Amino acid sequence: MGQMHETEEVSEAREGVGGVKDMSKALHDLCQPLTTLQCRLELASVVGTTEAYREAVELGLEECSRLMHAVGAMREIVRAAAQETEPA
Repeated sequence: MGQMHETEEVSEAREGVGGVKDMSKALHDLCQPLTTLQCRLELASVVGTTEAYREAVELGLEECSRLMHAVGAMREIVRAAAQETEPA
């Protein structure tokens, strides 16, 4: 019985590490489009032309789609972690 309990603890610890790794990747995936969006908006502000702003908006919409995907992945990670911690 003691061996089974230790095995379950090791398994849970591995799942926790996997969840942290998954969340770390999701956060990284979130940072990339944010950085791109910020740089493009700053560039449009410096250039100051209608075309620069239009391009910034178009790229911003694409990056928002990437952001929503990353947030969705993070929601799934949190949901899965919550289900693992719910009492049976």
